[in-house]
Amino acid sequence: MGYSNFKTLKQTLKKLQLEETDVNLFAEITPVEPSAWLIQTLAIAEKIPLTNEKSKSERIISNILVEVVLAYQSKITLYSGEELYVDEKQDLAGACDFMIAKHPKKQVMQAPIITLAEAKDEDFDYGQGQCLAQMYAAQMFNEIEGHPQNCIYGCAVTGDNWKFLKLVGNQAYIDNKTYYLNDIPKILGIFHQIIDYYLLPS
Repeated sequence: MGYSNFKTLKQTLKKLQLEETDVNLFAEITPVEPSAWLIQTLAIAEKIPLTNEKSKSERIISNILVEVVLAYQSKITLYSGEELYVDEKQDLAGACDFMIAKHPKKQVMQAPIITLAEAKDEDFDYGQGQCLAQMYAAQMFNEIEGHPQNCIYGCAVTGDNWKFLKLVGNQAYIDNKTYYLNDIPKILGIFHQIIDYYLLPS
């Protein structure tokens, strides 16, 4: 079952021995206006029944992430449904909905992974717990592969609601704000801010 065994945020924190801090992760956001393509794509999605997390992932979430990645396509790659196996005994194994890696387009995902997004159909707590577990696994994966990162960002999303998380070592920072689909410029702005952070010269 892997990551799906992490049913709640509380369970994930306890199982992985992480400390939680609620914080405003993005006190300052520079909104990024969506392209005409994304506006049209989301408008079309409104006309189609989105009855489960798969349909929301295909029609809403993936298109928003594609819009972000296109702005940085020579430097990052978006992966969907790729498996991240780190430690099966800790249930840190299985497929992830979306991952962004800091390298140009490649068929095989490589470290470092910098951001993940986990889609859940209305069950926000489940989404946050599973996303945090995947972030923890990505942190381990980067270290094993010799590309440790200062932090890992993640996002639990139902399609309409977006909640961001940040992992630094064993400290889990949970954004105390939830963003909504009608805040699409802010959601895009947050992803741009996250990626810009990783692309700064070290």
